[in-house]
Amino acid sequence: MLRQRGLTVTGLIMVCIVLVLCALVVFRVVPVYIEYFTIQKHLRGIAEDPTMKTARRADIVRAWYARATVDNITSMRAEDIAMERQGDGWLLSADYSATVPLAGNVNLCFDFHPSSKR
Repeated sequence: MLRQRGLTVTGLIMVCIVLVLCALVVFRVVPVYIEYFTIQKHLRGIAEDPTMKTARRADIVRAWYARATVDNITSMRAEDIAMERQGDGWLLSADYSATVPLAGNVNLCFDFHPSSKR
């Protein structure tokens, strides 16, 4: 008799559980990284904006809030941005954390350090 091959119902259920858990993590983590890349894009955009070369800190904060409102950025505030004069422009960087609830009392915590430096 030839050897049987295939997946049992129990094995199929176990594979489905693993796939659903992986999908849950991916669906929760991807938006956090999309927001991080958006924040980094906005910091670079503000730093490279020719009108911001001679701007004051209040102007940069105002520009940040305008961009953050449009893209619905909630993980980082303007107070988290470190502003440093560099030559004729600004070097903008920030440190912030994003906590993602996974299931029940299990959370994922991400620490990000976006910067306007390329």
